[in-house]
Amino acid sequence: MSEHPDTRYLLGPYVMGTLEPPEEREVEDHLEGCASCREEAKGLRLAHECLANLACSTETPPQYLEARVVAGMPRRETRRRVPTWVAAVAAAVCVLAAVLTLDLLGARTSANLSPTDRAPDAGGEVSIQGSGENVEMRLQAWGLPPCESEQYYELWLVEGDERVSAGTFTVGQSGRVDVRMNAPNFAASYPRVGVTAEYDKDPRASDAKMLSGKLHEL
Repeated sequence: MSEHPDTRYLLGPYVMGTLEPPEEREVEDHLEGCASCREEAKGLRLAHECLANLACSTETPPQYLEARVVAGMPRRETRRRVPTWVAAVAAAVCVLAAVLTLDLLGARTSANLSPTDRAPDAGGEVSIQGSGENVEMRLQAWGLPPCESEQYYELWLVEGDERVSAGTFTVGQSGRVDVRMNAPNFAASYPRVGVTAEYDKDPRASDAKMLSGKLHEL
């Protein structure tokens, strides 16, 4: 593709529809006989469509993600000056790919839950995602004793002797649960999470600890 760099650098403006008619015809004539440039134009057109969809989204990628993507981008020296639109598209595509990857993973902070003597066969996972007013915790657990009458379980954010409730849930005969709960925006700042069995309406955590785990950032 290095034998015709001038046409290659017109591919971005071409797929975005910003070329003047003479340049557009020049690129189209070139694409008819160049399979490699046709393939690159196809990829750029797909990237352009993805970026257009991202621009219409009401959600903004979090700042930590942008910093992570920029830090992870490869750097290499080159004698040729890369056009501004090439760098912009490349960076934006990297951000988009990272956003979609995190969305599929569904979490940026998580914990594996270990059992206590009260539920030796239990286990679970907690994940925290989102920011601002849209923080959500997902709890997946198994091996918990089924709830008795008026009994329930409670998920806690833990730091030292401090306990902040993240929500309550019940467990049936299967001993399994998969539940999502709204969480305070500071949830991910807590170092640990835990699950207790509760038997009354006391807002404080009981001593019946069932599961616990350490939160870590993905």
